[in-house]
Amino acid sequence: MEGKMKASVLHSLGNFKTEMVDIPKISHNEVLIKVKYAGICGSDVPRSIISGARKYPLILGHEFAGEVAEVGSNVDSLRAEDRVVVAPLVPCGECEHCKASDYGLCDNYNIIGTGSNGAFAEYVKVPKEHVLKIDDKLDFETAAGIEPATIGYHGLQKANIQPGETVVVMGCGSIGQLTLQWAKIFGASTVIAVDIFDDKLELAKELGADILINSKKVNAVEKIKELTNGGADVVAETAGSVITQQQSILAAKKKGRVVFLGITHKGLELSEEAMDHIMRGELTIKGSWNSYTPPYPGIAWKATLDSMTKGDLKFKEMISHKIQVDEVGEYLKGMAERTLEFNKVLVSLED
Repeated sequence: MEGKMKASVLHSLGNFKTEMVDIPKISHNEVLIKVKYAGICGSDVPRSIISGARKYPLILGHEFAGEVAEVGSNVDSLRAEDRVVVAPLVPCGECEHCKASDYGLCDNYNIIGTGSNGAFAEYVKVPKEHVLKIDDKLDFETAAGIEPATIGYHGLQKANIQPGETVVVMGCGSIGQLTLQWAKIFGASTVIAVDIFDDKLELAKELGADILINSKKVNAVEKIKELTNGGADVVAETAGSVITQQQSILAAKKKGRVVFLGITHKGLELSEEAMDHIMRGELTIKGSWNSYTPPYPGIAWKATLDSMTKGDLKFKEMISHKIQVDEVGEYLKGMAERTLEFNKVLVSLED
């Protein structure tokens, strides 16, 4: 396909320009996607405003859904106008982790939208293996939430939740909101949502949380222990805060399971109480990264597609803003400086 497209291009730290750039040319094994909606990920904020991107110039955007516009000559499983979502992590295929099919642990991965141009543009090119068809019943706005939803699934899968158990979700941002829904789908009888903002907690309730705790108003650990007679079976930390990471350990019961999903970019110095509880309580603590398992992209993606299509997993209720591509820089700056009240921001590229 020849011609120009509108894109939000990051040229340097905090320097976005809305430009008309060339529509990407695809190879024999690639697919050109016409983007419908792309979500702004929390990781896009430091990448664009604070710490810097992997390369410049760069078009961000790795959470997206759209339609097939063109296929390469070696692509026979897709055709123009197919409704699709894209798994953005591109593993190297050569490292020991890739050879063991642990694609999410790849030493030399690329992510479409962080190491190569992404979806804050009218079109994006992707390898054919990364394109997944979606059902006609699944709208594009919801489908744009598939990638972040897989993160919650992958993390909770490690916790081996049993029906009847109590699960605490520490942090009710987007990943927390999706994770608490998975906890219910996995069979938890009680989901306790913890956050410092009442509006996030109210949305958590709408999405299925049974008990809400504002940790600015009460001691969250003491309250959880009181409600659960000693601690929760599973605690999922999604806030990416050293405070909630420590609280997660203390809020788990003896033999409880703790999963860290949130990124802090900081060290965690454990208190004597936390270290004692890990040892004497024989806690299981796991880290969770990405969402990719064999066969690529894996069970988290299959489960998310299925649950969103059936309506069991909600995403549209989480959307606070739908913006145009020329507003990307402004909104990312507002998110970084916390001058913008937001939940999930989608960039709309609908005609």
